[in-house]
Amino acid sequence: MSGPVCTPSCGGTGQGMRHSDQGMFRYPEEVRPLFLETPDLVFKDGRRVSPVEIWDYMTEEAPKRYPYAYSTNPSFGGRFSCDVWLLSGIKCSYMGMTAIDRLKDAHSKGAPLVVIQGGYTFEPYYAAGCIPVGPMFPRGWIMNLKEGRGFDESNRMGMALLEESRKMLSVESCNLIACLTIMKKMKVPVNMVAPCLCTRCSDMAYVTEACRHDTISQAPLHIVDYPVNHHWGEWRVDYLKEELQTLTEKLGKLSGREVTDRCLRDEIRQQNYARSLVRECQKTWWQAKVPPTNSSDSGMAHLGVGGMFDFTAATQILEETLDEIRTRAKQGVKGAGLVDDPARLYVCGSCAHTNPGFVDSKGGVIVGRDDMWSTATMEVQEAGDPYENLARAMASLPYERPTVERAEWTVEQILESRADGVIFIHNWGCNYQSAIARMVTDIIKERTGLPAISIEVGELARMESTEQFQNRAEAFIEMLA
Repeated sequence: MSGPVCTPSCGGTGQGMRHSDQGMFRYPEEVRPLFLETPDLVFKDGRRVSPVEIWDYMTEEAPKRYPYAYSTNPSFGGRFSCDVWLLSGIKCSYMGMTAIDRLKDAHSKGAPLVVIQGGYTFEPYYAAGCIPVGPMFPRGWIMNLKEGRGFDESNRMGMALLEESRKMLSVESCNLIACLTIMKKMKVPVNMVAPCLCTRCSDMAYVTEACRHDTISQAPLHIVDYPVNHHWGEWRVDYLKEELQTLTEKLGKLSGREVTDRCLRDEIRQQNYARSLVRECQKTWWQAKVPPTNSSDSGMAHLGVGGMFDFTAATQILEETLDEIRTRAKQGVKGAGLVDDPARLYVCGSCAHTNPGFVDSKGGVIVGRDDMWSTATMEVQEAGDPYENLARAMASLPYERPTVERAEWTVEQILESRADGVIFIHNWGCNYQSAIARMVTDIIKERTGLPAISIEVGELARMESTEQFQNRAEAFIEMLA
């Protein structure tokens, strides 16, 4: 994306953001002319969406359909960045807002939806013509069946679904994982449950066992076993290679598509490029004299790792984001909503994260997250046996290494990001992350000399636990300032 980088027209912590009298976020009209100069967004199926269509959707259609997403309630944090002049950010938000619509359309055209677990490679799923979705997908699908809900109604419905789903599985399991159990009660179009076990999460095993005994859904089950072992060696690569070959064969039968080595290499090539763009965006951000974006826009790993269900469109947005970040870094443009010299916060842990808008408003900025960043650092060899190359890359993922090795890798990222402090966040019920949080933070403090704390979120997304967490996060940021 070429052209000037415009700074927001208003100052303060709400820099660049517009609210209506009802506390609703809206994009200011003065952004529109510049946004309309950006390229069309092109999707994998060849469909093109013009900037005019994107703008109209984000300013007219989406606020009516999903008003809760435009809420500026500080406890919720809203869905959109206040940096309205980051034009690629508007397209990224568009991808998020249209995700369910795009999944419905793809599913109606025969693309199977496959529930997975995060933290590993997605190439086999896309190469087979399937679309991988996370454990929270059933909840998101159900919540989008009814449009026009405000913040309070949306919050109550979401928490009711979480509570009901956890009771159907186990009161000791993470709410995030337990969301899959509502597939039994609600008609959610999942064609297969095919997660990779033992990556960053132990509770996924509860769900797969429930699926095995047909207590959740009629969708077929296939498990990818990730070998967690302190003894490294070629056996892990060989084992994973066989697991990925079997997975791809199952996915091909599900979609009715023959997955050749060439198909898989093409997918590897595309996702390698997307991950490389994420790395370049993040490295440029870290090297900038001042943070070129705010916390909401500082990490684009979700675009390069999951593709937001369409890697063609996601890659284009990443290219535009990189261009904007480079220009901002060169011009010394500070991300909207940030104070001068904010406390730089590195966040560890899966699933639970700090509210980026809240961090910015309290004088901080999130400089990195170790979760998806681990997968974004993965580079798969493109020549040779694609299954062996994928297996070798997966077997070396830094986030999935033994705890000490994971912590030492995290230390390297923290130092490169020039962080001032570290927060390790985990959900209540997450046996995996809660078990290692203290050890990881202790190693970080010893290796870096930086303040590091571990915070448990009492109940995933509950308002009261959010407030308790924010109080601790605010106190930590004040200590760093």
